[in-house]
Amino acid sequence: MAKKQKEALWPTDKELRQELEQINRQLKEAYDRFNYACEPELVEASIFEINALKAKYDYLLRCVKERSGMPVNRRAVVPAAQEPCVAASSMKGGKACRS
Repeated sequence: MAKKQKEALWPTDKELRQELEQINRQLKEAYDRFNYACEPELVEASIFEINALKAKYDYLLRCVKERSGMPVNRRAVVPAAQEPCVAASSMKGGKACRS
């Protein structure tokens, strides 16, 4: 019975696709606001809004793909390769930093 209730709460494929379209429109509007923002606070707010909308779009797209049986690529967190610390001056023959 719990499974039927859970399925009833999940949106249909059509609803997911409609929400994807709506988020896509919101993203375009957010990019327009970003392009015309003059104040640093407004630029920063636009960046946060764009990132939030992208995250939601990615989630909904993944849900649509999972429902349709398509392969889903989840981003794996891969640590960056550790390179030795080199001072900028050493790039042209200077001494390397000791850290």
